[in-house]
This record gives sequence, C-alpha cells and structure tokens, in this order.
Amino acid sequence: KYLDDIFQYEAGGSLLEVKIEFDREIAPYVKDRRWHPSQSIEEYPDGSIALSMTVKGINDVKRWVLGYGKGAKVISPPELVDLVCQEVAEISNLYK
Repeated sequence: KYLDDIFQYEAGGSLLEVKIEFDREIAPYVKDRRWHPSQSIEEYPDGSIALSMTVKGINDVKRWVLGYGKGAKVISPPELVDLVCQEVAEISNLYK
C-alpha cells in the first residue's frame, strides 16, 4: 500500500493532486498509457488532454513533465508549477 501512491521512484512527501495539460502532438503518447492507478484523462476538442492523478514524488513528476518540453504544462499543484518554472529558468541560464 505504501508504494501504491508513488509516481515513479520517489516514495517520500505528501500526496499531491496533480493536473498536467498535454498538447495535441504529445497527447497520444500520454493517453494510451497507464501512468498511475489514480489517473484520469480529460480530452479536449482540439486533441489536447489533461491528465490528473494523486501521487507522491513531486520531483519525479517534475522530471517527467520536463521531458515533454513545451508539449506539457503543469496546472496544479502550485508547488509543482513553481518547481518546473525554477528548473526551466535555470536551464535557460545555462544557454545564455
């Protein structure tokens, strides 16, 4: 039961209600896979989707979202939005 809530490998932290939007180009790669037992997917008319799940492991989710680049946008929770924004800013600084 302890491991049921984790997203990938990180088992610490509290449960988070995560919502991530994926553009229509990335959506097929996300919606056809089970990422977590708690997931639900909302499909939009333009072909994009929103993935919602309740998980532990905010840093794993951050790394996963960043792997989709501009095709993914974190909607909630605010602390995950902040972590992704901070990481993107630090990456951007590497290329200045």
